[in-house]
Amino acid sequence: MSTPTSDKIWRYMTLSKLISLLSSKAIYFACPSQFADPYEGFYPASHMRAFEPILQKAIDDSREARNKLASLFPYADLSNVDNALATQIAEMRESVEKSRLKFGVSCWHQNNFESEAMWRLYSTSEPLIAIESTITRLHNSMTSGKKVTIDNVRYIDFENDPIETGHKHYGLFLKRKSFDHEREVRATILLHEVGKGELVKYVLEQLIYRIHISPFSPSHFADAVRISCAEISKLICQSTLFAKPPAPFNLR
Repeated sequence: MSTPTSDKIWRYMTLSKLISLLSSKAIYFACPSQFADPYEGFYPASHMRAFEPILQKAIDDSREARNKLASLFPYADLSNVDNALATQIAEMRESVEKSRLKFGVSCWHQNNFESEAMWRLYSTSEPLIAIESTITRLHNSMTSGKKVTIDNVRYIDFENDPIETGHKHYGLFLKRKSFDHEREVRATILLHEVGKGELVKYVLEQLIYRIHISPFSPSHFADAVRISCAEISKLICQSTLFAKPPAPFNLR
């Protein structure tokens, strides 16, 4: 596991998703194809352009070998060779799509403080809660024995930025600069079934440090959260993001 710069992470979600998380004792790792961003798991165009000459040379070498066969055996049926070449080209084009479908992703927001922007971004018709945890807790809470890779998402210019050096994790850990407000940390696994998200068991006491109730929620929502999540009621707190500030001076 690599070590991102900030250890504290957050997961903003609805109460229904929290109940599902608690009842299943499992974190859902979604296939990237389930995300709204169509670029999830794809390499930047600038990176593709860097790899293209290498792939094109492999195709050209195959074509050259095919043409030599045709010149040596002018009456030979080379349809199988032609089909193999077409398959080679198709597989190169589809390799990134196939690769990204092999992995599952769990997304977390990296921040030393709760984020007003994240509360608003994930707000729906249903009030939210936020799980406060740490990268260390997330990593240590996994009990399935699966290899879990955790790292920062790096936000780059997909059209122009060159290939980075010194990074082990690519593909799923690259996003466009338009999403850098997310400050995302990701946990990834190799899926048991290609293209299908997967639940991974965790130890609740190790994962969750605190559960915050949205500052935008109605007053009765806090009661609903505590009743629904009675087993961890001691971890639940109301966000004080918009609490009245203290007196300016402690004068007597």
